Amino acid sequence: MWTGFFSKSGTGIAEERHQNRRACTDVPLLAERNSKHPDRPYGFAKYRQSGLDIYAWHGIYFFPRFPFIDIDCIRWVCAGLKAFKHYIRENGLPDLIHAHRMNYAGILAQKISQKYGIPYVVTEHSSTITRGLIRPHQWQPMEKAAAHASALLAVSRHFAHVLQHKYGCEWQYLPNILGGIFNRPFEQREKNNKPHFVFCTVSHLRRLKGHDVLLTAFARALAQCPQLRLNIGGSGQEEQRLKQQAADLGITHAVTFLGALQPEAVLDLMRNSDAFVLASRTETFGVVYIEALSQGLPVIATRCGGAESIVSDGNGYLVPVDDDDALADALIKMYEHHSDFEPARLRENCLNEFGENAVIGRLIGIFRQAIAEYGKKIPVKYSGLTKIRTRRRSRRQYR
Repeated sequence: MWTGFFSKSGTGIAEERHQNRRACTDVPLLAERNSKHPDRPYGFAKYRQSGLDIYAWHGIYFFPRFPFIDIDCIRWVCAGLKAFKHYIRENGLPDLIHAHRMNYAGILAQKISQKYGIPYVVTEHSSTITRGLIRPHQWQPMEKAAAHASALLAVSRHFAHVLQHKYGCEWQYLPNILGGIFNRPFEQREKNNKPHFVFCTVSHLRRLKGHDVLLTAFARALAQCPQLRLNIGGSGQEEQRLKQQAADLGITHAVTFLGALQPEAVLDLMRNSDAFVLASRTETFGVVYIEALSQGLPVIATRCGGAESIVSDGNGYLVPVDDDDALADALIKMYEHHSDFEPARLRENCLNEFGENAVIGRLIGIFRQAIAEYGKKIPVKYSGLTKIRTRRRSRRQYR
């Protein structure tokens, strides 16, 4: 299957696209990079990231924003069309486009589909819709892109329900894929003889992640269970304020701020912790939850939209958003009943639902159905799953 991935930014999704590449013959990524600096490079660029070919159009912000015209979207789509022409000169047309985020990638996919007759699938990750950040004049092109898509995918069940209500059309639930390094097999370490029970959390330090609520709840739990410890991985605009809050609560001896962490460091942190906790105010999915489960950690999360598709009685506890009392009770309950959760079972169940084979298998089926509508496809075998392979079109035909 020869597939193209479109995203508003190539950086944040390259790892997931690398996972998806195992299901496809050729998976390039199309992205636009914008800058306010006129001395930066402008125009087409091609480079490799995480083993992917990325076709990008580097733009410059020349125009101010207007209240009733989405100049950013218009510019992004125009840049994407230019980059796509470079792509087809080298490769011919892809069989399918997988766009990540309706605004702007889904809109670009619809324009390309209309011009070249290529099916497209849209996966929505962005919380801008649930947070009410989409302006009224942005809806029309987004609704048009949704109406013409071969499939619409949301990364959590709750999010799929919200999007179905907003767009008035069907959305399927397909979770994000567990990152490659978290699939690695490992031996569970003995933790029973440790003097402390360690909670960990990893995320950007911003208000949406609810660290202020977590610190308040942790202080209350610590007063009853002095063996508790909390390690916080991540950096962000709230870091200094959160450190001050920890000092004001008198819990600095039990709370450690680790700063920004690379994936290997996150892996090490989780493998040396007893449980994971995150008090997010909103999530469309929450990849960090499945990363924690993959390392055998039970999870405490809030009912923030994304966590409900991941956390259940069998692998952790869910509490209301912004409820520090309920969160404190959950921290204490986890400490007292953590033996109820078997690490090996947590990992096994996580891989069965969110691992590469599980998610990619479903994704191939969705791609196959979308492509089949356009015909001329020959099914072949791929890792026990049905895959579609098509003949590449001549490059000269599209110059």
